[in-house]
Amino acid sequence: MVLRKWIEQFNLRLGALAGAATVLLMFSVVPDLISRSFFGFAIYGMSESSVMLLVFIVFLALPAAQVRKEHFQVSVLDAVLSPENVRRLWIARHFISFLITAIFAWYSIVGAMESVARLEQSYAVIEFPVWPAKIAVACGFVLLAVQFLLDMIAEIKQPARARHVDPLVGLQ
Repeated sequence: MVLRKWIEQFNLRLGALAGAATVLLMFSVVPDLISRSFFGFAIYGMSESSVMLLVFIVFLALPAAQVRKEHFQVSVLDAVLSPENVRRLWIARHFISFLITAIFAWYSIVGAMESVARLEQSYAVIEFPVWPAKIAVACGFVLLAVQFLLDMIAEIKQPARARHVDPLVGLQ
């Protein structure tokens, strides 16, 4: 239980870091747009750094969104099944989500290790390292897979309960 809380707090902090990266992205894009619009030249490296920040924003926020249960869900069956069958369905959902995310995590870890070994660079306007973004993708998938696994274990441990499904809001 302590480990679960620690991992969830870590994931939420990464989500906050992704939010900070969003602010940083805005502060980097706006000067570049002003420079392009008024002076006719781009600030070198802004395009590449923006792509890197977007990767961090998306993949570091995935586990935090799962902790908060903010991912898109289709809960059509939840309204018509018994509480015990809904519980089984949620265990299956978390397990399938874990398996798929774990496969993505495996491939992204392998890709990140190869990228770090080669010190992979992007060659657009300037040379820009790609390997930090690949590490962020791998970390995001690993932490998301762990969160799905923790959610599945929590669902297994708790007794079946009635869930209220609001068609406009979702599960409550």
